[in-house]
Formats: sequence, structure tokens, C-alpha cells
Amino acid sequence: MKATKYGWLLCLLLSLPVTSQNVMTSLPYSMFGVGEIMTGLSGSNTAMGGVSIGMRGKVFVNTDNPAGLAGLDSCRLFAEASAFAKWESYQSKGDNNQAFTGNFSRFALAGRIMPRWYMAAGLTPYSSVGYYFQSTQELEGSPGSYYTSTFSGDGGLSKVYLSNAFRISPSLSVGVNLNYLFGNMTQSETQSTMSVSQKLFGQAFLVDFGAQYSRRLGRELNLTLGAVYGLLQTIRMEKTKTLVENSSSNSTNMKRVSQTLPQYVGGGVSVEYKRMTYALDYMFRQYSSLTSSDSRVTFHDSHVLRAGLCYFPDGYGSSSIWKRMDYKMGLGLSSPYYMQVRGQSGLSWRVSAGLGFPLMNGRLHTAFYYDRVNLDGKMLKRGITGFTVTYTLSELFYKVKL
Repeated sequence: MKATKYGWLLCLLLSLPVTSQNVMTSLPYSMFGVGEIMTGLSGSNTAMGGVSIGMRGKVFVNTDNPAGLAGLDSCRLFAEASAFAKWESYQSKGDNNQAFTGNFSRFALAGRIMPRWYMAAGLTPYSSVGYYFQSTQELEGSPGSYYTSTFSGDGGLSKVYLSNAFRISPSLSVGVNLNYLFGNMTQSETQSTMSVSQKLFGQAFLVDFGAQYSRRLGRELNLTLGAVYGLLQTIRMEKTKTLVENSSSNSTNMKRVSQTLPQYVGGGVSVEYKRMTYALDYMFRQYSSLTSSDSRVTFHDSHVLRAGLCYFPDGYGSSSIWKRMDYKMGLGLSSPYYMQVRGQSGLSWRVSAGLGFPLMNGRLHTAFYYDRVNLDGKMLKRGITGFTVTYTLSELFYKVKL
């Protein structure tokens, strides 16, 4: 196999730092913290509700739980790319808004490096800032007079990762993700002839861990247990503030600021029985450790429960396309946001379904999903209809296998 076959993917990898900074959300709440955390937009398991902690497979590039990489086919090199498109609608205190966003969401290479050692490297968006809205308020001291403020923001953080998995025994594997976060976020407020904008550049090195225990309990029955853990860590940000008034501009380099990224812990299980796969994940993120300079905003811990199933007829190469496809569906339930604005709470849920089928020495995975968020007191109702596509290319690597 020639390495030049992956030249097209390397070009995409090099372009991702620019691509990932495009607007990927239109959520007003993304003006707080590091923006909206990007999840559920990439990977072959998206149609299964995003379950991953207890999952592994010969063609499943699992970087959510790096230990799952030990389940890859040791004779193949994998390249994977994902993209998404979504239609968002909002209702907040009687106001309605709609937006369409889309972008690439992940690029990765994976394979076995040495006996018992597997590795994956890639790039993916971590968070996104994207909003534009106006607010009209009464001018203090002048009853009946009003002024309008325009708020806008864009940018976000990207993540470069190097995932490693080590097979300790035929049943037990452990893994570690080495991550580098970086990116720019711009926020501005405009009133009449005056505009105030601030630009933040953030970067941080993060580490998280995973483990899996997989054992065959019968001829057609296999059980996999998984766990993940991420450390409490801090991202440093350089802040620049620019004031524009009556066509004159004044920029000020402000002190460095920091934001805490939460620690998390999760567990998952998957059962493969005959031609079915059943999976369940639970994730806890300690967002209550975060702080906000806005008194209206508080952070609370997040609980996420996901379930998914897959039916794979596993037909031979000469079988019809329907027998070589896999059929997936999933369900997710969580606290709606790790942020609470004015103490509002609520519930978030997601349903998803999709297909996977062979295509050009790989598999193409598609997923349709619908997200719904309801906050109490009519603070926010959000609906998202989205589509993701992931292509996993695999090439035989036996001629130069280590």
C-alpha cells in the first residue's frame, strides 16, 4: 500500500484549523464560557445516539474511549472524515429565530503501530461561538426613549488529539488521549456610533483516560465494559479589547484570563448477540467548577444517558446491498445545558437513526437526528434537525505491518 493514497486526507487535516473556526452554531448561549461544546456530530456511532464508552469493533475508530482502538483490525490502516448539516429553530420569550449551519466535524487516521499498541491522530472542533441578536432597552433618565444594542460573536476552539491504546491482555485494554486545544473567539456589542469588541485566543494541553474489558461469553455473545475519566484542567486565554467611537479606534491588551474545563467520568456497556448490538452509556461532567463574570449565569453539573442499537446482517461480498448494510437507531437524555441563565432549568433529548453501507474499500455511515431542549419559564425552546455523514476508509497494511 502506498502512503500517497492518503494525500487527500492529509490536505484536509492541514485545512481543519481554519475550517473549524467557521460558525458551527447559532445559539445565543454560546456567548458564555468557551461557547457551545460540540458533541454528536461525527463518528460511525452517531446514529446510535453517540454511544461509545463500551463499544469497539474492527472498523470502529473510537477516540471517545481510546481503549476501544485496540479492537481495530490489526492488518489495516484507517482514515476517517465526518461532516454535518443542521437546521436550528429557537423560541425565547415570544421571539423566534432560525438558522442553518454545517461544516466538517472530524478527520482522523488510525491503526496498529506495534503489537499491543494502537494509535489514532486527528482534528475536531471542541466548542463553537456563533450568535447575533438585538436588545432594546429604555434610556435611563429619559422615559419613553429607547436605545438598541447589537450583540454578535463567532469563532471557537479546535482540538488536536493523539489517542493511544494498549492491549494488556486478550480481554483488557487501556488508553490515553493527549489533546491540544486552541482557537480564537470574537465578541462585540454595538450601540449607535460606539462599538466594543474583544478577542480571546485560548490554548491548553489536556489528558483523558479510558479502559475496556471485552470477553466472549458464547459462540454468538460478546460483552464489553468500558470506563473513561478526564482530569479537571484549565485553559489560558489572551484577551484583547477594542473600543471604536466616532471612527476612532483604541485597542488594549488586557490581562490573561483562564477558564476551568470540568473533570468527567463515564461508564458504558455493549452486548453483541447474533446480528444485534445493544449499547448504553452514562456520562457525568462536573461543570459546577466553572465560573462566570456574568452574574446572571451559573454552571451546574451535567448528566447524560445514551442508548443505541444496531442490526448488521453481515452478508457476504456477493450478497445484496441490503444484507451488507447496518441499521442503527439511538436515544439520548440529559440536563439541557451546563449553563443556567437566571436559574432556569429543563430537559434535553435526542433521537437518531441511520444506515451504514460499503463504499470504495470502506464504509459510509449516515445519521439523521432531532434534538429538543425545553427550559422552564419559556426562557428557551430549541429544536435541531440534523444530518451527519462519516466515511471510514480502510486499506490492507499487511505488507509493512510491524
